[in-house]
Amino acid sequence: MRPVLRSLCCLLLAVPLLFAQTAKKPAAKSAGKEPAEASGRWVFGTIGVDRKPDGTAEHTALKGLALRLGEDGKHAIAYDTELARVVGGWSGKFVTEMNLMSRGEYPSALGSVYFSTADDLAGLMVGEDAPKLSRRKGYGHLGAGHYRLVSFQPKGDGLLTFAVTGAADRVSEVPRVVDSNEAQVIVRALATDTATGVTVLLGRAQDGDRIGVRGPGRREQIEGWEVYRIPAGKQQVEIAYAPVGAARPTGWPEEHGPLAFADFSTKKVITKGELSTKTGEPYVTDRIKLPDDNAWKAPMYVSGVDFFEDGRVAICTFHGDVWIGAGLDAQLEQVTWERFATGLYHPLGLKVVKGVIHVTCRDGLWKLLPGANGQGSAQTYAVFNSDIQTTKNFHEYVFDLQADGAGNLYFAKAGPVKKGGRGFDDLCDHHGALFKVTPDGASLSVVATGFRAPNGLGLGPTGQLTSGDNEGTWTPVCRLNWIKQGGFYGVPPLAHRATEPTDYDRPLCWMPKDVDNSSGGQVWVTSDQWGPWKGRLLHLSYGTCSLYGVLPQEVEFRGQPQMQGGLTRFNVTFDSGAMRARFNPKDGQLYVVGLRGWQTTAVKNGCLQRVRYTGEKVRTPLDLKVSAGRVEVRFGETLDAAVAKDPGSWNVETWNYLWSAAYGSPELSTKAPPAQAAEVNKDGKPEFSKEQMAQAKHDLVKVSRVELSADGRTAILHLVDLGPCMQMSLKYNLRSADGVDVSGRIVNTIHAVPAK
Repeated sequence: MRPVLRSLCCLLLAVPLLFAQTAKKPAAKSAGKEPAEASGRWVFGTIGVDRKPDGTAEHTALKGLALRLGEDGKHAIAYDTELARVVGGWSGKFVTEMNLMSRGEYPSALGSVYFSTADDLAGLMVGEDAPKLSRRKGYGHLGAGHYRLVSFQPKGDGLLTFAVTGAADRVSEVPRVVDSNEAQVIVRALATDTATGVTVLLGRAQDGDRIGVRGPGRREQIEGWEVYRIPAGKQQVEIAYAPVGAARPTGWPEEHGPLAFADFSTKKVITKGELSTKTGEPYVTDRIKLPDDNAWKAPMYVSGVDFFEDGRVAICTFHGDVWIGAGLDAQLEQVTWERFATGLYHPLGLKVVKGVIHVTCRDGLWKLLPGANGQGSAQTYAVFNSDIQTTKNFHEYVFDLQADGAGNLYFAKAGPVKKGGRGFDDLCDHHGALFKVTPDGASLSVVATGFRAPNGLGLGPTGQLTSGDNEGTWTPVCRLNWIKQGGFYGVPPLAHRATEPTDYDRPLCWMPKDVDNSSGGQVWVTSDQWGPWKGRLLHLSYGTCSLYGVLPQEVEFRGQPQMQGGLTRFNVTFDSGAMRARFNPKDGQLYVVGLRGWQTTAVKNGCLQRVRYTGEKVRTPLDLKVSAGRVEVRFGETLDAAVAKDPGSWNVETWNYLWSAAYGSPELSTKAPPAQAAEVNKDGKPEFSKEQMAQAKHDLVKVSRVELSADGRTAILHLVDLGPCMQMSLKYNLRSADGVDVSGRIVNTIHAVPAK
C-alpha cells in the first residue's frame, strides 16, 4: 500500500500585489521537509487554462485552485472545487496576475499545458460503473449526490479532500511532479474510500497516449473522454500526465515519508500603536499599526475584523490573508501579529464563532482550523458552505459576515456590475442577494434581494439585519436598509422574480454623496464603556472614511411598519475606507478596519483603528422624530436656550431622487415632477447628462419657531409645509448650556409624517 497522500491546499485569491510580490518566492521543499512559507504556492480564484490567441482562457474554473508543484515551483495544476475537476496541468510560469481589486482578467495558466478538461464536466462521478459524464448547466455545483471539495490542507504541495453530499464517499488527492521516462510528469495521487466505487475523469481521448494510470480499476472511454473506474472500498490510484510530445508514463517513483504543514506563525511581527492626542472630544481614534513589514511582503488591505473572547483580534485582507494580533491594551505599546492563513479568494468578512475563525470569500464560507494543539497557522481550510454561485464577473464580491444568537451566519453578494459601473453582465441566481447559512453550514437560503453592491451588513442583538448599498444602476444614491425577510431593495434585474418589480422596499434613509458616496457596514453598540450610544446603531462610510450614528424612527407607510430616519456624523476620520467594525469584549471600545481600492478619500491602503470613548460630554444629536409640522431633535447635553430657540440657528432643505435604470440621480425638487433621463447611452440604456447630475434643486423648508423641552435637550422645530421627501438636510449652529459650540448636520429621509 502507498503512504497516505500528500495534503493539498485549497483556497486563495489571486490579487495583483500579492502575485507580484510572491510569484518569485522559493518553491516548497519536498516531502518530509518543511515547505516554504511563501503564499505564492497556491492561489484560489477564477482560474483559466489553455490560453486562446486573444489571450483569454479556453477552460475555466469559476471556483478554482491553482497549485505550484515541485521544489522549484515550475509545474502547476489547477482544480475546479465545485465540480471536483482537474482543470489542467502545465509547466513553466505559474499564472497571470490580476490588477488591484480584480479589475483585470482572472488568472490563467502560463507555460506549456500538459492537458485540460471541459468547464461543465465533473471530475469525479459516483460509482465504478457511472453510465455517463456528469455535466453542469449554468452556475453552481451539481447538488446532492455529487462530489465537492470539503477541505484543503497546506502540507506538501497540497492535499484536497472531496466528498459526496449526504454520503460517506470520499476521495483525497495530492498532486506532485516527478521524473518518468526522461520527462517530468504531473502525478495525481488519489486515495478513495467509497461504497460503490468512483469514476475519475482523466482527460480527452486524444491525450490518452500521454496519460498513465496505476492502481486497481479499469480504463475506458465515454463521450470522447478518458475515464478510470476505481472499485469500491479503500483504494490507492495514481494518474500521471506527460507533456505534449512525450510517451505515456509507465513508471514513476512513489513518494514516501511524512509531509510537513506550512506554518507561517513562527515569523511574528511586532508593532506599536499610536494614541490620539485630541482633548475635549468624547470619541477619539487610536491607530494600531498593521504588520506591513512582514516576511512575505503581504499587503494590508484590511477587509474584516473580529475578536476572540480573550481580546485577541483577527483580521482578514482583501489579498487573501488572515492575521491574529495580541496586546491590544490601553497603551498599545506592543502588538504581536501572527499570520494565520493565506491564499483566500477575496475575503471580505470575518467572524469568530465559538473560538474558530470563519471567513467569507467569493467561493464560499470557510472555517479555518489550527493544529491539534491550537497553536500555529491554519492546518485545515474547511469548506463551511460553498452553495453560493459565482460567474466570471470581476465585481461580484461577497460582503461581510455576521452571526445571530442562534449561530446562523449572514452575508451578501454584489451584482455583476460591468466595467465602468453601469449595467450588469450575465446573471446567476445569487447576484445581489443577502443570505443566511444555518449553524452547521448545511443550508443556504435567501433573506432579501435587489442589492447592487452592499459592502457591509449589521446585525442587532434582537436579530435585526441592516445593510448599506452603493450608488449606481437603479440606486440613485447610497442607502441604508432596514432589512425584512423577502424584501426587495431596489435593483429589478437582481430581484430574482418571475416579473421584475416596479416598486421597491424603502430604505431607512438615503445619503447624499458628500455624506456617503460608498457605504460600508454597520455595528450595534453593545458595550457599557461607550457612552450614551449604548444600544444604538452606527454606520460606516467607506467612501468618506467616516462614522455615523443612526437616528431611526418607526412609522406607518402604506399600511405597514416602516423605518425611517437619519445620520449624524461622529467627529472622527479614518485613514482608509471604513468597512467593518466590532466591539472588543475586553476593553469595550470600537475597532474599525478598512482599505483603499475603489472610490474613497482614504490616504492609506488599509487601517485598524480604535474609536475610544473618553468620558467627555456627548453634545451631538441622539434622537430624531418627525411628526405633523414639526421635527424633534434630542441632543446629548442641555442647549443654550436663546440660541436653540432662534430659527436662524437652523437650516432645513429637502429634495428627491429619481429611481431609474440610470446610474445615480440628480437632486430634484420635491414640488416638481421628476425629470427623466434625457440621453441614451451606447448600450441603449438611460443615462443622465453631466448637466443633469450637477443640478441641485433643493426646497427650503421654513422654520417658523423653535421650542425647547423642559430638560433643555430636545429642540422642537415647527416647519412650514413639511412633507415626505427622499432627502432632508437639517443643519444647526448652536451652543451648549456650558458654552461649547455645537454645530453639525443631520441627513434623513421622511417616508411618512405621523400625526404626532
